[in-house]
Amino acid sequence: MKIGFYYNCYKNKNATDNILRITRNYYPDNPIYLLSDKGDDFTDIAKKYNCKYKYSQVNILGGRKINNKHFMCFSSFEHCKIYMSEVSNAIKYCNTEYLVFLEDDVLIKGNIKKFPEFAGGNIQKNNFNLLLSKEGIKKIKENYNIKFFFWSIAGGSIIKTKILEDCFKISDEELKLFDKYCIHENHELWHTNDVLLSYLLMIKGYTVEAWTNTDKSNIIHPFKKFY
Repeated sequence: MKIGFYYNCYKNKNATDNILRITRNYYPDNPIYLLSDKGDDFTDIAKKYNCKYKYSQVNILGGRKINNKHFMCFSSFEHCKIYMSEVSNAIKYCNTEYLVFLEDDVLIKGNIKKFPEFAGGNIQKNNFNLLLSKEGIKKIKENYNIKFFFWSIAGGSIIKTKILEDCFKISDEELKLFDKYCIHENHELWHTNDVLLSYLLMIKGYTVEAWTNTDKSNIIHPFKKFY
């Protein structure tokens, strides 16, 4: 099969059930890797929609408090590595050419019409320049074959699995490089899966196409009806 799905869920069973129900309307047999992020038990829903299911023993995206405000993000570097490991598990299980990232606010409204060369993200781009020092931007661009300099990978995005596997072949030092040059101490965005995946694609020299929220993908994000 050409596509598989990776889905982080937590405690919104109504949303997870409905998103999977709609996804199965268009992709009845495609593999789905469903991970409960130390939230509710989704065994029944996984069985209902024929998903590979795992319950995480740590809350990977449990977040942190920054200035007394809670942000959903990786609470530690170790949790970031666990997330990468779970995505790798999804790649092995799905055994597909592409992996689509489902979330409780990602609506599949039809079959995918066009696949990106490497990866496809949201049509709205967010600028890394807002997070990095001028020195950091200069150093990263000097040392890597950068073809884009923004993040747009989020829920509903798609990445070629071979590209993901290549991106995950990275040292801890390189993973932490962004933190070294980040001008916002403990900035929550670096610790999210969205920025992480965009950053890895960026420093590996790949490109990201406008995909989510276009007629290429037939995927809407964010979609909050089931919240």
